[in-house]
Amino acid sequence: MKAPRALSLRWRLWLAGALGVAVSALIAGGLLGALFERSGQRALDARLDDDFATLAGLLEARGDGGWQLRREPADERWARVFSGWYWRIGDGAEALRSRSLWDDELDAGATGSGPAAWVDVDGPRAQQLRVRMQQLRLPGVAQPIPVYVAADRGDVIAETREFRQIAMLAFAAAAAALLALLAWQVEWGLRPLRRMRGILQRVRNGDDVRFGAERWPAEAAPLAEQIDDLLDEHARRVARARHAAEDLAHALKTPLAVLSAEAQRPGGDIAEVVSTQVQRMRGEIERRLAGGFAADTRQRTPVAPVADALCRLFTQTAGERVTLACDIAQDITFAGAREDMEEMLGNLVDNAVKWSRAQVRLHAWRDGASIHIAVDDDGPGMQPDAIAQALQRGVRLDTRMPGHGLGLSIVDGVAAGYGGRLVLDNRPGGFRARLELPAGAPISDA
Repeated sequence: MKAPRALSLRWRLWLAGALGVAVSALIAGGLLGALFERSGQRALDARLDDDFATLAGLLEARGDGGWQLRREPADERWARVFSGWYWRIGDGAEALRSRSLWDDELDAGATGSGPAAWVDVDGPRAQQLRVRMQQLRLPGVAQPIPVYVAADRGDVIAETREFRQIAMLAFAAAAAALLALLAWQVEWGLRPLRRMRGILQRVRNGDDVRFGAERWPAEAAPLAEQIDDLLDEHARRVARARHAAEDLAHALKTPLAVLSAEAQRPGGDIAEVVSTQVQRMRGEIERRLAGGFAADTRQRTPVAPVADALCRLFTQTAGERVTLACDIAQDITFAGAREDMEEMLGNLVDNAVKWSRAQVRLHAWRDGASIHIAVDDDGPGMQPDAIAQALQRGVRLDTRMPGHGLGLSIVDGVAAGYGGRLVLDNRPGGFRARLELPAGAPISDA
């Protein structure tokens, strides 16, 4: 069952960014509105301080211990009825107040004996007043004099509301621009992923492309490298599987040829030959199913018995056209599995029989920690520039001869697995294929 898809990266990035922009715009708008209101409030308070100083300057003491105003304040704000600017001095029957109050009262509560106090109260005609009140002491006056000055906060409130509306509109426009920029940024940022999807689609369609051929951002480069590694590993696995199938088919070719020749030859012990070759084919199949070739230098394989058996087999398949001779000492031992020696020598002898005119000779010698096994034929040999190509997998230098171009490459691969090599060279009167392999201790010494 296919798992449901999660929210796409595009929507995740866009929603997260949009939420951040919206929250930021709201916070910024609220802070700016609060700062503007605070600034207007401070300006109003500063003006009330000036009004208080004006009134305080007009107060004077009387000879009876009372107080009086030298004159009425001349500011028009206090003369116009319900102008929003008011003052009151004293309490009770002695209180004086501005004409702007008319017959209303400025009820701000009692003033304390400390420094100035500020209160917000309701005034005439539902005005929202900001009141500064303080007890003022005059020399020659027994009791402190309460002084009140007030101003309508309506203008500050209205201006703050208007500023907040304008600020929110401005932030909304800025947020819209930021969201558009964010949408472009998300699309631009996800573009490498769309490119990756396109390359993967090409790979799926069979194109031999890799991510490393293009430049990627630092965050996407490791992912591109990992995908390339997976693609390379997949290609290697496919190649190994194909090569294993080819190698198995090639390994079964010789036993099948022997069986075919034995079936056509009158007489002979066909049951023994069939049993031997079937066992050999079964071993090859089990070996491939077990994971293919793996070098095991702990085993010891005498070379002479393997070579003699191959000479007898190929003598049956070649008939009287080619004579095979084996000249290998019994103490020549290969540090490896018998199956690998049979596969290497079998392919070399098969190749030599194909190209030989009349004779194939196998001989071997030891050189320090290595053994050399040579398969010589009297065929036409190879051009020097064709020798290197002969070891490439699937390369057939002459399509007139039967084969698949795998034998020499298989031999070279098995030899390399043991740290050896296959050397091809022309010689006087023919061609030589020489194996260099690790030497094993003679079986008698084991």
